[in-house]
Amino acid sequence: MVSEELKSRVESITASLEDVKENPIVGGYVPPYIGGGEIRLVIIGQDPTVRNPESRSKITCTLNLDKRGALRSYVEKICECLCISMENVYATNLFKYFYSTPPAGTPEVLRFHLESNLKLLKEELSDLNLSNDCPIITLGEPVLKLLLNQDVSNKEKKVRFYWDYNSATKSSDKHFCFVDESKNVLSLKFYPFCHQPSMRKQFYKNCLIDYISFLKENCISTK
Repeated sequence: MVSEELKSRVESITASLEDVKENPIVGGYVPPYIGGGEIRLVIIGQDPTVRNPESRSKITCTLNLDKRGALRSYVEKICECLCISMENVYATNLFKYFYSTPPAGTPEVLRFHLESNLKLLKEELSDLNLSNDCPIITLGEPVLKLLLNQDVSNKEKKVRFYWDYNSATKSSDKHFCFVDESKNVLSLKFYPFCHQPSMRKQFYKNCLIDYISFLKENCISTK
């Protein structure tokens, strides 16, 4: 899907959606980050909304990956472990526009607006014609919950479940897993990652390299 078509589709979606009064849509469009090379990693975020409205004009790319910062450094670390570069990354959001406030406090607005945005995301991913060995990762627990089927268990709605968190030891037993195609609304296998701020937690910090190695063995090496 070419950039202008994607922008037009997002604008059409925002015009057609009914606002939720607790957190209305304020519009805008934040395009995907597209590296210049072969796509070898797809990243799915939730939405670009930031708390300070004055900062929104500075967000010109999904996850701010066109700028130096903590989030780009996090993605670069993932790329390094996968032996790829930012040139091989395609990053997009499920919701590609701004809400009045970050919707973490009003998750019902995302459920209410999910259908049309999910349809667009599916088409966007389909148009990429990804190879079977190109991993898809999600960033953060909220987007994980939105993409899971409604009948999955509560424990499967936590990123730490896939990173095999042991509540007794507060560490991982390293029996990692991914979200199977049959358990999510994309019908694609994907790997849940925590969002960058959660990397301050020792559990995720300790497990990052091992989980990426698991991803690499289970996805990239099976060509």
